[in-house]
Amino acid sequence: MWLKVEGFKEVLRKWWEGIQVSGTASYILSEKLKALKPILKKWNTEVFGQIKVKKQEAWNSLDFWDKEERVRELSLEEEEARKEAREMYKKWVLLEETSWRQKSREIWLKEGDRNTRFFHQMANAHRRRNQMNRVKVNGRWYNEEREIKEEVCRVYQGLLADPGGWKPRIDALMFERLEEGDVEGAGEAFHGGGEEVMNFFRQFHETESFVRSLNATFLVLIPKKGGAEDLKDFRPISLVEGLYKWLAKVLANKMKGVLAKVISTSQNAFVEGRQIMDTVLVANEAIDSIVKSNRGAILCKLDIEKAYDHVNWDFLLAMMEKMGFGERWCRRIKWCLSTVRYSVMVNGSPTGFFQSSRGLRQGDPLSPYLFVVVMEAFSVLIKKAVVGGFLAPCLIRGRGGEGVQISHLLFADDTLIFCEAMED
Repeated sequence: MWLKVEGFKEVLRKWWEGIQVSGTASYILSEKLKALKPILKKWNTEVFGQIKVKKQEAWNSLDFWDKEERVRELSLEEEEARKEAREMYKKWVLLEETSWRQKSREIWLKEGDRNTRFFHQMANAHRRRNQMNRVKVNGRWYNEEREIKEEVCRVYQGLLADPGGWKPRIDALMFERLEEGDVEGAGEAFHGGGEEVMNFFRQFHETESFVRSLNATFLVLIPKKGGAEDLKDFRPISLVEGLYKWLAKVLANKMKGVLAKVISTSQNAFVEGRQIMDTVLVANEAIDSIVKSNRGAILCKLDIEKAYDHVNWDFLLAMMEKMGFGERWCRRIKWCLSTVRYSVMVNGSPTGFFQSSRGLRQGDPLSPYLFVVVMEAFSVLIKKAVVGGFLAPCLIRGRGGEGVQISHLLFADDTLIFCEAMED
């Protein structure tokens, strides 16, 4: 919406260049963004805080000249004034529609459809639906605003904290490894883009770190269904800081290019060159083959609760090391994970500010690829159970009589396990 205001880009560039900060590249960007925030807030209030008033003023001016034209002929100067009033009215109407369109999140209507009232109603409906007037946590109800905020913050602070204690090691498990050239290709320097942003990227490439404030995250609770009141019925989505998201997207794209070499074919989600629908088709064919063969079989579906939130960072980094990701890559990922600070958004206002010690963020471009790496350990464990004779995979036969054994298929955080139905 701001970009529709004439001259905004030039004014923004002037503000940005007028802020002087010294320090590392990431610190400079962080401090300049902090300084720019109150300036943009003030400008937004001055320009968009009075849209209705300015629209009405433009309408009054246009109406005045229309009435004057009915009783007399307008001069050239007056015609220009009338034309200017008409253009100003169009401008404020468009800005009002754009504002409510963004608040309503209804994008199927094209711009200029003159549905301001509809957008207004949809925005209010979204606000009411996302409002948390009361919440149930572990069977107990909380009704007061303060209680709701404190309890929600406490729950997520506990959920994202590593409880410590003994954890099994993966030294005995064997994984596919990247070759040295693959890792080097994934760690090459960054090029192109704006000078200040690219300095930030280069700093991270050279030092594997950036200022921690760039990784602050708002945790927004999105209801999974209408009328959600139990905290379990809300999905936590992370609003990741913009600069970090750019960096994470670059890392994710580089990581995506090498995952196919270390991730087994049991996983197809988020692996370049594979489609998650391929797993669905294989599952359908497997079930169809079992039914037609009249053989007994067991199909078990596993759904890992809070899968992203329970990921142990040390385990993830150990997995990456086993797969051949270099020390620098592991240090980069560790920094991206360990510098996260959360604030939970409850009814539009931030609550609490705490550091996590485990988990992946839904909303972080890196998270899907890191989670695939974690789930590969589960895939290898199932294969080991098959080799050890603890699990008998299903034999799926094709039209030519040839068969293939299937023990499991992974759909991100959902898993299907196939095994023969035998009494022993």
